[in-house]
Amino acid sequence: MLVSLPLAENGLVDFNPASALVVLIIFLFVAIVLYKSAWKHVLAGLKSREERIRKDIADAEAARQKAEETLGQYNAQLAAAGQKVNDLLAQAAVDAEKIATGIRARAQQDAEAARENATREIEGAKEAALAEIYEQTANLATAVAEKIIRRNLNPNDQRDLVSQSLEQMKSAARN
Repeated sequence: MLVSLPLAENGLVDFNPASALVVLIIFLFVAIVLYKSAWKHVLAGLKSREERIRKDIADAEAARQKAEETLGQYNAQLAAAGQKVNDLLAQAAVDAEKIATGIRARAQQDAEAARENATREIEGAKEAALAEIYEQTANLATAVAEKIIRRNLNPNDQRDLVSQSLEQMKSAARN
């Protein structure tokens, strides 16, 4: 069920010129009083607020520019540091290669010196062994000659003498 409100009975829609004039006069009076007393303060407040907002915007723009400059400097320093690290790594690799080459050369020299020392020692031992063999051979030859001179040899004695000499040489070589 719909209820309709009788608007015309309450007087809400009725136009009364006297009351409209009173409302207009009151409105103008309030507007004049507010214009004289409050309007200047409202406009000054709005103006100061507008200036503060403009200043904040300008400060924010300046801060943004400063941040961009700082970021650019930071990126430049970062790039320089990266390049410096790359240079240091390259130099370290070169230095390491030089050190490795030096170590290899030193090791090769040491090995060559050890080989030469061993060769000299072997040659010395060989010469000493040959000298000893020559000495023993001379002693045996002297002993054989001594035996030959002491007696007259027949072919069997000669064979025995050579066999004994060879046996003495073999036993001397083993010692």
